[in-house]
Amino acid sequence: MARDPYCRNCGYSLRGLTESSKCPECGQPIVEVLERPSMVVGRRYTSPTVIFGLPLVHIAIGPHDEERVGRARGIIAIGDQATGWLAIGGFCRGLIAVGGLAIGVVAIGAAAVGALSLGGLAVGLLAIGGTVFGGAVAGGLAVAAVAVSAGLAFAWFARAGFAHAVHGVGSNVRDPQAIAFFEEYAWLFGADSTGFKFMAWMAVAVFLFAVLLFLTLLVGHLSHASRLRSDPSQMR
Repeated sequence: MARDPYCRNCGYSLRGLTESSKCPECGQPIVEVLERPSMVVGRRYTSPTVIFGLPLVHIAIGPHDEERVGRARGIIAIGDQATGWLAIGGFCRGLIAVGGLAIGVVAIGAAAVGALSLGGLAVGLLAIGGTVFGGAVAGGLAVAAVAVSAGLAFAWFARAGFAHAVHGVGSNVRDPQAIAFFEEYAWLFGADSTGFKFMAWMAVAVFLFAVLLFLTLLVGHLSHASRLRSDPSQMR
């Protein structure tokens, strides 16, 4: 039933369970996963417009009917768990993902994993955050091939407040190869360890990727509209 206590890990109903200390479905301790349903009713919305086989907008937030967690899937997906071109939610996966835990080509969140990542904890080819891991990064604590950090960096090439690197520039080291490297790539990393210029380039990259997605979506919409005009029987 929709109002039964349930396991937050797998959604299994725990109604009437008095003798077991574990969820019968996933085996997790009940004291850790027991969730009592809220009287708050979740929200569901699916737009009638479909592009590339996905609704243009799908919203699934909170419990609804028999669903304990909102799972949204669409071009624009907003939900507790969201998957889409633009995914926004607690846990989200998409070309552009924005949320608590975000996984995508462009990922923005408390924890972000992607080609371009921005977050408190960021992992990516290019990444910015409090703690960052990746190819080229800027952050407070940075671990990467190339790192710029006002704090601590572990990298092959690093410019940081305190640099542990094969070639580093910082308060503790001044390697000539590192100095030459960061002078050569000052257009990308800037002239100091703040990483502001790198952040600006990241913002430009995210913007261009968003524009590319929008143009692709526009072409898909126009193509779909053209097919409907030529064959009205395809209208849903």
